Amino acid sequence: MNENSGRGWRGRAAQGGNARETAYQILRDGIIFLDFKPGEALSDKQLAEQLNMSRTPVREALILLAAANMVVLRPQVGTFVAPIDVRRMEMEQFARCAVEKEIVHLCCEKPDADLQWRYEENLRAFAHYAAQEQPDLRRLLELDNDFHRIAFQAVGREDNYFHMMEGLQHVERMRVLSNLGMAQQETLADHRAISAAILAGDSEEALRHLETHLNRYRDNLRLLEEKFPDYFSLG
Repeated sequence: MNENSGRGWRGRAAQGGNARETAYQILRDGIIFLDFKPGEALSDKQLAEQLNMSRTPVREALILLAAANMVVLRPQVGTFVAPIDVRRMEMEQFARCAVEKEIVHLCCEKPDADLQWRYEENLRAFAHYAAQEQPDLRRLLELDNDFHRIAFQAVGREDNYFHMMEGLQHVERMRVLSNLGMAQQETLADHRAISAAILAGDSEEALRHLETHLNRYRDNLRLLEEKFPDYFSLG
C-alpha cells in the first residue's frame, strides 16, 4: 500500500541486540506503514528468511504482535495482519488525549528555554517534506510524532511519551491511511497553533487546538471505511 516505502523491511537483518525484539519492531513498523496490509497472511518461515534470522524469534515476535492486537493467530489456519479496529482505535486515542492534555498543560506552566527553537525546527522540516510532490510518509509521521514529543521532553516526561506511543497500534495505521494522497496543511496549521499557544503560556488555547488536532481523524473515518473496506475487516 505504501508506495513510498515499498517492502522497506526486506533484508534488514538482526545485528546485535535481541532478535525477537528486532523482529517485533521491524514487523510492527511494516504493519503500521501498511507494507503489510490488513488481512494479509504472514508466514514465519518466509519472514525469517527475509529478515535473515531463525524462525523462533519471528514466531515469538508474532505472538507479541498478537498480544498488541496487530496480528490475528488462527490455529490450523494461519497468521494474519489484524484489521484496523475502530473500537480499539477510539480507546487508544482517548488514552492519548488524556495524557497529552496533561503534558501540554504542564508545558504551558513551565516553558523550556529551548522550546521555541525546537518547535521552529520541527515546523520548518515538516513544511519542507509536506511540500514535496510525493511526500515521504514515514518522515512526515516521524516529524508529526516528534512535534508531540517536544512537550514531553520539556517537562521531563519523555518516558511517558514512549509508553504512550507503544500503545498506539490502530491509531497509527489510521493516520498513515489518512495521509495517503492527502495534503498535510491541516496538520501543519494545527501544530503551529498548538506551539504558539504553548510558547505564549496560554494553556486554555493550547488545549483547545490540541483537542481539535487529535480528533481530526474522525473526519476521514467514514470516507476511509468506504474506500478501503477490506482494511477494517478480516473477512
